[in-house]
Formats: sequence, structure tokens, C-alpha cells
Amino acid sequence: MAKGSLFVAFVCLWLAWIALTGSLNFQELAVGAIVAAFVAMVSYKLLFRGKMREKFDLKRWGYALAYVPAYFWAELKAHASVIYYILHPRMPIKPGIVRVPTKLQSDFGITGLANAITMTPGTLSVEVSEEDSSLYVHWINVKAV
Repeated sequence: MAKGSLFVAFVCLWLAWIALTGSLNFQELAVGAIVAAFVAMVSYKLLFRGKMREKFDLKRWGYALAYVPAYFWAELKAHASVIYYILHPRMPIKPGIVRVPTKLQSDFGITGLANAITMTPGTLSVEVSEEDSSLYVHWINVKAV
């Protein structure tokens, strides 16, 4: 299974390279393949380990594809909200830390959720509680939640 995981990591990284560069130039593709191969060799065991390997199926890909537009929509709304707070003369915010329970069990899933929260404007993942599988998030405006 190690070779399969290495290949999947390489393909995912190379496709990400192509998407981020937006170029199909031979030199870009070659450099992307070299970088993707190096990163895949170093990190594929971190990306695909234990249960993650067994559950790498089409249903999960479907969830991931459905998540992307939903995340971008939430991201756009968060940007608009933060712009509103910045431009408002009184800056109507009420910052605070909120406990966010989650049903996620894998380290990969919890880390992905924490990163998505942190990348969203006005939020910051502060702590992960392993006891009750929840995140503590600093929100720019708690009363809006």
C-alpha cells in the first residue's frame, strides 16, 4: 500500500501545483512534478496512515468536493462581515472564546477543521480539547454566532 499512497500523494500535490500556478507550460509542469515527488516522498506517510488509508474512497472525495464551495461561501461571508466591522464607526464587536463541539475523531479531520477556522477572517483556533473532541475558537463577534 505504500507505493499506492506515495502515488496518490504525488498526484494530489502535482494537481495542486498546476492549479496554483495556472500554467501548462512544460517547464512549470516539470518543476511541479519534481517538487511534488520530493514532497510526496517526505510526507506521504503523514498524509495516509492507519484508518485514513482504509477509508480513502469515493464517498470521502464527494464530501471533500461538496465542502469546497461551502467553505468558500462561508469565507466570503466572513470577509464581508470583517469589512463591515472595520468600516463601521463604532466597530460593533464583542470578541470572545467559544467552545465548538465536533464529531470528528481523526487527527487529520480535527486539524483540517482547525486550519479552516483559523484561515477564516475574524476567527482563530486557540486550543483543541482531546477529552471531549472540541475546539476553542476566538471569535471577533461572539454575539453574532
